[in-house]
Amino acid sequence: MIMTSQSIGHRRVTLAGEVRSELERMIVEGDLAGGEKMNEVALSSAMGVSRGTVREAIRSLADSGLIDLIANRGAYVHVTTLAEVRNLYDLRGAVFAMACASAARRVAEGAEPGLPKMLDRNLTQMQAAALKADTAKYYTLNIEFHDLLLQGAGNPKAKTVYGNLVKEMHLYRRKGLSVPMNMERSLEEHRAISAAVIGGEVEAAHAAAHQHLVAGFARYMKITDRVSATSD
Repeated sequence: MIMTSQSIGHRRVTLAGEVRSELERMIVEGDLAGGEKMNEVALSSAMGVSRGTVREAIRSLADSGLIDLIANRGAYVHVTTLAEVRNLYDLRGAVFAMACASAARRVAEGAEPGLPKMLDRNLTQMQAAALKADTAKYYTLNIEFHDLLLQGAGNPKAKTVYGNLVKEMHLYRRKGLSVPMNMERSLEEHRAISAAVIGGEVEAAHAAAHQHLVAGFARYMKITDRVSATSD
């Protein structure tokens, strides 16, 4: 098979995209820690791709908020500051509250007939995870819960914006769910959001979603303060 310059270029772009996705996963899941340098040689060897492909993927991540490109030094996994955490929570809260209000409206209009059942099933599974103190399972279901509501809002642009914010937040959001008591409180907040959305109560859904994000930030701060006190 003869590869044209166009097909070769497309293959390179596709491969770089796949490498970018893998780098995102490694950062989000903690395989690459905050402050760690992105070693192109080691990464290219581990992934079985060229160093140039890894470099291209890293550069494409520059606007994601996950890495920092430092002149004459290279790329490093971004270390999030407290001010950035607060700003991200504020932005995410605004988008999420709007999405929950829209989802409630769409349920009331009959545009999302399957959403109530999916939310109920998710809440049942989260309850089981909380009872077992299964943080990893709860965290996955927590993400699914929010995704269901963003999908139910019927606003693809908002879903994309929210998804980008969440990628930056994954590195520290796990801390806020690391204590069983926090899982139970989070679950109570989810129940309030779900009840308002299923009931088609637009203002109540907006308020419950906003309160959930405010409480989430408070949980994060409480655990951060506890860790800081322990290390002092």
